[in-house]
Amino acid sequence: MEEMQLNVRRRRRRRRKRTSRWAQILVLIAIVSAIGVVCWGLSSRQDHTVVVELLGDKTITLEYGQTFQDPGARATALLRDGEEPLELEVEAEGTVDVHRLGRYTIVYTAEYEGRKGSVSRTVEVVDTTPPVIELKNDPDIYTLPGQPYQEEGFTAYDQCDGDLTDRVERQELDGVVTYTVTDSSGNRAQVERAIEYKDPRPPVLTLLGEEKIQITEGAGWSDPGCTAMDNVDGDLTAKIQVQGSVNAYKSGTYVLTYQVTDSYGNTAQVQRTVVVEPLELPDPVEPEGKVIYLTFDDGPREHTEKLLQILDKYQAKATFFVVNNEKYIHLLDDIVQAGHSVGIHSVTHQYSQIYASDEAFFEDLYAMQQIIYEQTGVKTWLMRFPGGSSNRVSMKYNQGIMSRLVKSVQLKGFRYFDWNVDSGDGGGGNISSDEFFNNVIQGIQKKKYPVVLMHDIWANSVDTVERILQWGVANGYTFQALDENSPPCHHNTIAN
Repeated sequence: MEEMQLNVRRRRRRRRKRTSRWAQILVLIAIVSAIGVVCWGLSSRQDHTVVVELLGDKTITLEYGQTFQDPGARATALLRDGEEPLELEVEAEGTVDVHRLGRYTIVYTAEYEGRKGSVSRTVEVVDTTPPVIELKNDPDIYTLPGQPYQEEGFTAYDQCDGDLTDRVERQELDGVVTYTVTDSSGNRAQVERAIEYKDPRPPVLTLLGEEKIQITEGAGWSDPGCTAMDNVDGDLTAKIQVQGSVNAYKSGTYVLTYQVTDSYGNTAQVQRTVVVEPLELPDPVEPEGKVIYLTFDDGPREHTEKLLQILDKYQAKATFFVVNNEKYIHLLDDIVQAGHSVGIHSVTHQYSQIYASDEAFFEDLYAMQQIIYEQTGVKTWLMRFPGGSSNRVSMKYNQGIMSRLVKSVQLKGFRYFDWNVDSGDGGGGNISSDEFFNNVIQGIQKKKYPVVLMHDIWANSVDTVERILQWGVANGYTFQALDENSPPCHHNTIAN
């Protein structure tokens, strides 16, 4: 029984499965039939396609302010059954403002018999152009070296932002000014100006003393000098160069040119005129009464101070033709203060040096004159040639020099004195006191204006002077010092 029931249930299940499968088949047939009906309906109403295509790029980038030329689009209707495509009119919608940054969309549309087609284009307006900085240049403006630059001016303009002058940043470094500005889009512009350093101004020279100076021949010359100031270099006095010279011992007109050049090549120049007037010496004056001129060469030395005491005891005056004995040079002032005359003999008394040339002689002569002036404040014009104007030793060093020198010294204002009485002590200090005394006394009696040659470098000579003074006073003589008015005493100069 149970087995029969089981078989019945199996048969029922098989029948239900067959019924379900047929039902599914019927539903599927119904769906396919419905789709066919729909497709038939559609195909019967839409038999073409509208296609719109862009001309140019889908995305166009424009620089701010750049003119936009729309390349447009084209549209066609694609018909069925092999018919030729039909060109359609395209409508564009959307605008582009090239003076405003941003992204714009243009839509191109076409329609045919109820069917539409469209396509879009993107246009981007951007700003990638940096601003423009323009520098002003004034040809009349320059910068002095070492001074800060005075701005000539500048402008900055941006095509998008407009005037950006007030946003320019400037920096001055190592002679270059850098100008920088950035617009709102981040575009940066930078220009440089090389500073023109220029110094067209020459230094200013200022004479110390007068522009024209007059001096007397032989009075000596010391240039007052000149100062120089420059607007950049400052004090240039130490760099002044002087062209020309003044011979204070020769009359004439001399021009000194002071010149200086600054570090930028600007040269300034100024001149001074120095007029050396001839020295007019008085004519010799014959002394009244009986006069003896005692002269002492080659001092001062260790015996000079004693000699001054002896002369003072008898109120006698003498003339000292001196050399540069540095140890005793201070005695020159004592000689002058005692009322005696000081004359130039030589700095070195070296014949080979002083008679080597005319120039060498005058160099020695002027040097000794200056030494005397520095010690005494007296500018003496009295002199005696080493060896006298008739010496022959100079011939060994320069033939004919004495003939030239006796004329030259007088033209330069000097008064030279030889001697007409020789004590005989020129060969050394070994002459006896009696011989020395007799030589002097005998010579004095033979001359109207005796000029006695002695040397204060020998003790024996100095000691004998007192006997001569005693003899002179007893015989009515006065002892006077030579000066520029004294009667000349010159030897016969050999043309050597």
